[in-house]
Amino acid sequence: MPSIRAPAAKKTTTLTVAVKCRPLMEKERGRDIVRVNNSKEVIVLDPDLSKDYLDRIQNRTKEKKYCFDHAFGPESTNKNVYRSMSSVISGVVHGLNATVFAYGSTGSGKTYTMVGTRSDPGLMVLSLNTIFDMIKSDSS
Repeated sequence: MPSIRAPAAKKTTTLTVAVKCRPLMEKERGRDIVRVNNSKEVIVLDPDLSKDYLDRIQNRTKEKKYCFDHAFGPESTNKNVYRSMSSVISGVVHGLNATVFAYGSTGSGKTYTMVGTRSDPGLMVLSLNTIFDMIKSDSS
């Protein structure tokens, strides 16, 4: 659990961008349309465009590579995602600002990631639990 004391060293990074890829649906499995490499990059293949005959002849790829500070694959839990951002919690307790911005299309997992379930609590629940635990354990 993070300490309620202020961090010893100030981070120079003011913005961290992370992506969590939702689990693939049945019809998407086996088509290798999303891959997470080295926990920082996501490779997406447009399955409809990959069938284009001219592009196959010209040996063009329909892969797009995106880089992030953190990239989480479909097998990642909300706890895994939380660990990557939990270092900001002690700053929040000391009056610093922090924002988690969830963006994506309908059905992409925003609510699941933010709120979660009883067995896999979301970022909001985990953050609040940590904040209350830090306050409870603070002796000052």
